[in-house]
Amino acid sequence: MIAAVVAFGSWSLWPVYDSSCVVYSGVYIPMNTPKAETDAAVQRAYDRALAAGACGTKRARFHNWTH
Repeated sequence: MIAAVVAFGSWSLWPVYDSSCVVYSGVYIPMNTPKAETDAAVQRAYDRALAAGACGTKRARFHNWTH
């Protein structure tokens, strides 16, 4: 029981993108691209959108539950 509570707590506190932020990188990534490279491309697109004011910063997952 305690493990389930701890798991749920850490999941709800994990930082995620704001639900209103949808990032389109405009880049096609092949299916066999390594995960680290795909993650880096997504992060670069998010950073550009953040700098342009298109979306907000990451925040705890539970913040999105009230909107």
